Amino acid sequence: MSEVRVLHLSHTDINYDSRILKEMSALSEYENRYSLYGIGVAMDEGLAASAQSASLKIDCIKLKSRCFRFLPTFVRHTFSLVELSVKMSLKSIGIRPHIIHCHDTLVLPLGVLLKLITGAKLIYDAHELESDRNGLTPILSKATLIAEKILWPFVDYLIIVSPSIKSWYQNSIGKKPSEVILNSPVLHLGDKGISKYHKNYLRQKYSIDSTEMIFIYIGILGKGRGIESLVDVFANRQGAHVVFMGFGEFEELIAKHANPYSNIHFHTTVPHEDVVNVVSTADVGLCMMENVSLSDYYCLPNKLFEYCFSGVPVIASDFPDIVDVVSKFKLGVCCGQDKESIHKAVELFISNKIIMHIDIKTLDELGWEAQKIKLLNIYEYVSNLTRNLSEKKK
Repeated sequence: MSEVRVLHLSHTDINYDSRILKEMSALSEYENRYSLYGIGVAMDEGLAASAQSASLKIDCIKLKSRCFRFLPTFVRHTFSLVELSVKMSLKSIGIRPHIIHCHDTLVLPLGVLLKLITGAKLIYDAHELESDRNGLTPILSKATLIAEKILWPFVDYLIIVSPSIKSWYQNSIGKKPSEVILNSPVLHLGDKGISKYHKNYLRQKYSIDSTEMIFIYIGILGKGRGIESLVDVFANRQGAHVVFMGFGEFEELIAKHANPYSNIHFHTTVPHEDVVNVVSTADVGLCMMENVSLSDYYCLPNKLFEYCFSGVPVIASDFPDIVDVVSKFKLGVCCGQDKESIHKAVELFISNKIIMHIDIKTLDELGWEAQKIKLLNIYEYVSNLTRNLSEKKK
């Protein structure tokens, strides 16, 4: 087999999904070894999006059923799922993949069907603990778990995002060859290795005195992220400013508090490649996840790695995998999710009882280059399964 055709399937818009793009790009560095295709769903109801390059062929389809707003939500979602499956199937069969890489549970049934039709090997990339995650109703949670258990025998390799989630899948559903691929950032600098964000960027943007500390939160501004507690902790807090950078339902809440409290600020989102550079102009990163689901309790969130590779220490939730990483690499402090615990952790930094300097050179194990090596080993393993199958047929 001279070139392995790899098909990535996702219900997201792959052009904007950093994890999928990182994984596809890692394989694209090996020319004439992998031919890479991605099929996802266009972000909005406009024209279907696609991206073609010498190494990546990405096609994000438009779902017309999303426009049927006059239908009940359940009916509309059912139509969307059927439309997604039909359109993805038609595009996928023509590719005749050797490896199908399914991102999350929604496209896993389609991946199994395509495996049965094409004889491809199947990688299941669970971006969370899929059956117990924030925002999932009890019915959908149960349905997701049942789907995973039914489709489990067809999975050839499992990719997950944290050690605890890996253990949960192995113990709750079944043993599989598996590997943890952390959602580490790909580091980008501006021209000639210099960031376009100078070291005092946030301080100058919000007129923050050099004697005051800057705490920063990045990511989704929604439930389960500790936003409400953080806003209350920093409301009129002397000696400290907090910057919320992201988007979500709590944008209005932050704006409401930013008006009376001059130390609370909202920053619009920036491209993925600029996040680390912006964060590096703060003093402390905030990673206060709430225990609203098993997936959150076992998480290793993107922001934790974006903070540490920015060179800033963190205040993070005292969840098992987060504590392990923060302790092992001396990244900051972990605390409970209540306001009093967060307040005490913030005070440790403001009072200079904790002075930390993150040495990025010691974080190779957490970096994307290390994750890329693991990913390439996975593909070598699955490719060998495909080759062995082809040889047996001969």
